Amino acid sequence: MGQPSPVVDVVTKRYEFLVALSAPKTKPELVASLDRSRSTVDRAVGALREADLVERTGSEYVVTYAGRQATAAYEGFCDRLDALQRAHPVLSALPADVDIDPAVLHGADVETASPAAPTVPTEETVDVLDGTTSFQGTGPAVLPRYVDVIESLWSDTTVDVELVVTEAVAESLESALPDRRETLEDLSNVSLYVTGEPMPYAVWTADRADGAVSGIVVYTETGIKGTINNDTAAMNEWAREKYEAYRRDARPLD
Repeated sequence: MGQPSPVVDVVTKRYEFLVALSAPKTKPELVASLDRSRSTVDRAVGALREADLVERTGSEYVVTYAGRQATAAYEGFCDRLDALQRAHPVLSALPADVDIDPAVLHGADVETASPAAPTVPTEETVDVLDGTTSFQGTGPAVLPRYVDVIESLWSDTTVDVELVVTEAVAESLESALPDRRETLEDLSNVSLYVTGEPMPYAVWTADRADGAVSGIVVYTETGIKGTINNDTAAMNEWAREKYEAYRRDARPLD
């Protein structure tokens, strides 16, 4: 990747002026509204005009179409960086080549486990799942509290539950939780599938009366690292696609 274009540099340095000039202003008005010196305003406006991001109309200055688009692009970039930073404590436990669309992180609720509060991510997800009418998810690990959460969903026979688990999880259900395995087989509202595909994290989607919500659960060798939950269209679409990809390659649990 080459050096950033001059426009990127101008937008980064002069962002506050672009925002201020979303409505026409004179230079004295800019000085007053931004509390900047006249010389600073002169330099900023000059740089923005040279980049065709601001134009002069009479004694006033205002952003151009390119200026509005550049401002929106810069704000979107900053929002994505902020979302990545907030999710980093959870995502840092994943392999570097993991495939998670950054768009799903925007506006997400991120919860990280800590030695003092190891169950916080789980309990937050329990609250999110209240009122679920259908649930689809993947299971790369067996943790008692998460099994309890899923079991609470399938025990309500009005909730349709689909789970795709790894071979290791299927074996754990068979050896460590045989009573729950038998319960699953007797429930018409539960469909359980097994896949040989690796799962670096769990992904799920729950449909509720007030709309869908989806989440990511990241595990470590010692338990849950954290959760990322979101009800945006981007998150729900991505999570459903991820689930369906695992589901296509899975077989029913024997």
